[in-house]
Amino acid sequence: MSGSSLRWRRLAVGLLLGLLPAVAPALQPRFDHRDQQGLLAEVGLARDSVLVDGLTRPSNRLSLRLAWSLDVSGEGDELQLGGTLRLNDRSDPARSKFLQGLDARYRAYFGSEELKTFVEIGLWSSLASRLALGGVAGLGLAYDPNRDWGVYLSAQFCGAFGEARIASVGVGAGAQVRW
Repeated sequence: MSGSSLRWRRLAVGLLLGLLPAVAPALQPRFDHRDQQGLLAEVGLARDSVLVDGLTRPSNRLSLRLAWSLDVSGEGDELQLGGTLRLNDRSDPARSKFLQGLDARYRAYFGSEELKTFVEIGLWSSLASRLALGGVAGLGLAYDPNRDWGVYLSAQFCGAFGEARIASVGVGAGAQVRW
């Protein structure tokens, strides 16, 4: 084999090896929420028990929660600041129902694929009919078809103390848009 033929073969092999990274599979797309903020809307169904003057008054609540979310950790987890409004049975002459509330929650996601789980903890406050403040803890499942929007299901427990003692167990379904 001549020297020039060997050089051409080495050059051809070198070019082929140089092209391999161009045909290698691309990085997988990210479905996390890093460096994003957004809005979410959630419809929830809860069972509230309000203790006022030694009497417990249970009620079922259909509610709408709107919140703004922000990635504060740089890892895709979110701080959410939101408010909740009762949608059904807004009459409350005994002042014994949860009508409106505010909350601040930290939601930690597990996974970076489309389907992921999350846990959230935070503080919430009942503003009407009785002022009370307490904690909220929840679990959920989120599906994000891309980084810009997603849907989720969640379950949470809330407890609060103040002008009344409130315990609430609920489930919710929501959607979130991010930018």
